[in-house]
Amino acid sequence: MKRVVLSALIMFCLLSGFVCRSRAASGAAARRPSDEEREFASFVDGFMAGAQKERAIPGMVFAAVQNGEILYLKGYGVSDIASDKPVDAEKTLFRVGAVTQPVTAAAIMQLAERGRIGLDEDVNIFLRGWKLTNRFDKPVTPRQLMTHTSGLDYMKLETAASTSADERAYAARLSRTMPAVVSEPGSYYRVSGMGYALLGSIIERYSRMNYDASIKRYIFGPLGMNGSVFYLAPDDEANLATGYDPRGAKIPYEYRRDPPATGMCATGRDMARFMIAQLSGGVIGRNRILGELYSNSMMRRHFSPHNMINGTGLGYLEHQAAGRRTLQQHGNMPGFSSFMMLAPDENFGVFFAANESGIDFGGKLAASILERFFPAPAGPNAPPPARRGGFNPDILGYYRTNNISHSTAEKITAFNDDQLKVSAANGYLVTEHAKLGSPPVRWFPAEGESDVFQKIGEDGAFADEYILFQRDSRGEPAALVMGNVGGTYDKLAPYDGYYAKWSVAALFVFTALLSFTGLYVGGSINKGKFPWEKGLRSDTELWGISSVFCAVNIFFAVGLVVATFVSGHEFHIFVPYQVKILFVAPLAGGLVLAWLWFRIAAKILNPDYHWLEKTVIITAALVETGYMFFLAHWRLLGFMF
Repeated sequence: MKRVVLSALIMFCLLSGFVCRSRAASGAAARRPSDEEREFASFVDGFMAGAQKERAIPGMVFAAVQNGEILYLKGYGVSDIASDKPVDAEKTLFRVGAVTQPVTAAAIMQLAERGRIGLDEDVNIFLRGWKLTNRFDKPVTPRQLMTHTSGLDYMKLETAASTSADERAYAARLSRTMPAVVSEPGSYYRVSGMGYALLGSIIERYSRMNYDASIKRYIFGPLGMNGSVFYLAPDDEANLATGYDPRGAKIPYEYRRDPPATGMCATGRDMARFMIAQLSGGVIGRNRILGELYSNSMMRRHFSPHNMINGTGLGYLEHQAAGRRTLQQHGNMPGFSSFMMLAPDENFGVFFAANESGIDFGGKLAASILERFFPAPAGPNAPPPARRGGFNPDILGYYRTNNISHSTAEKITAFNDDQLKVSAANGYLVTEHAKLGSPPVRWFPAEGESDVFQKIGEDGAFADEYILFQRDSRGEPAALVMGNVGGTYDKLAPYDGYYAKWSVAALFVFTALLSFTGLYVGGSINKGKFPWEKGLRSDTELWGISSVFCAVNIFFAVGLVVATFVSGHEFHIFVPYQVKILFVAPLAGGLVLAWLWFRIAAKILNPDYHWLEKTVIITAALVETGYMFFLAHWRLLGFMF
């Protein structure tokens, strides 16, 4: 009897404890949000509503985390316009573009933590079957690949894959698709998605599984990121938001040749869990993906050309937002936009994504939140000194973003890009965009620095932003860095300035018209059509050769323009062979020009032709020779793909 009573008491106690715990858990789950949480939600909802109204964005997702918990998670709008399916913050997948890179960096840090790789060793040590070509003495390292300072050339064309199978096989093609190393490793920041593709191949080698499977096992699984994928399965496609352009047109899914850089599809909930782990020393709940040392290392500065310039973490860029140091990453894919920000000092993070291209207010949203809910102490708002600054005049001139190709024909896509003009006025340094027409900005030399300048705001006081002029090994200005390393610009030679390059193109067109006119008029003179010029002869052979050269190069230029309009969208996947065949034209033009100079040399002393005509033809030949150097400068002379 006693045993029965004792057993009943024990059972009663256990059941009572279970019920109490269940009620406590239910109470915690159903607790009312605090006033601060309601204010936060109202602020975010108001911002999103305004953005949706202004841009007519189909759908968005927002996630905020703080102190190891999800602070706010919500979907807005629809994931597909046709079906009117609402965005589900826990299920709807968005393509996040470059926000993929912190995930790849975390996987690389796992290998470093286990001693499988060294972050500062030559990356060729970890490659199998091929080596990365590097003409510089310094090796390319995994750390440099993660900070975009490897010196790899920028690459935009032929970075998309035609099929899912091609995307999965990206690592096997790297030996043929990797861009050249065009600057000394560790010297400059230049975006290279293919650098992250190279890191992905290292992950595949040491995990002995494909990239998607490896990330699922070592990152997604432990963090509970159950919806996130790289390679879509049929079930995933049902949850993927439809991508749209700013006009509301549907954009097809784009496969990538650099999935470790841009290929992740994730939900708002999953990105919230990744941010929690990143801010919590690599752990979420009882699951850890990285030791605290290695996880926190991802958020410290790993590269900056100067301590006043915001640099890079591993997978992140440093930004000053509302007076706070933050780590940010922006993603932009066809049909999708995304943004992630971590504020380590506040243990706070924000993620945003939309199913429309070109949405760029993520940084403004994050800064607004920080300013409202995490205000930084107000600093001194001092005006610049009355004295005028001094600086080296060699930094003046034109600068262009270094996110263009330097070694292939893709460089021509930047021909009409905007340039940054640096000039001097009244002792101040002045920067302005040559093409955009934005208002000029004044800068004052930073104290004790020769090539660092601090911004003067619209109110006439110093702003917390700096620019740096980087110099090469010869002491010549080579680059300008504005604000953070993401704003790196190359110093341009005088002939590469905005007006200079268009002047060269205009001079060539004028020379072509002169040659065609010379051929027509010379033929008419030789046929005696102009009675007042009887006895005068014109060298129509030279005019004819010059005209052929101009016609060939005009055909090449027009062909490139037509090809861009007809099949430009395909260039992200491959450059059609019909376009590559066009590049025979400049080479043929070079042979024609060589023949022109040969015939000029043969006839230079012939007294039958007027000296003035000879002078004009020689001048035209000189312009055409300069045009060939112009083509070579833009990597259009030969098959540079």
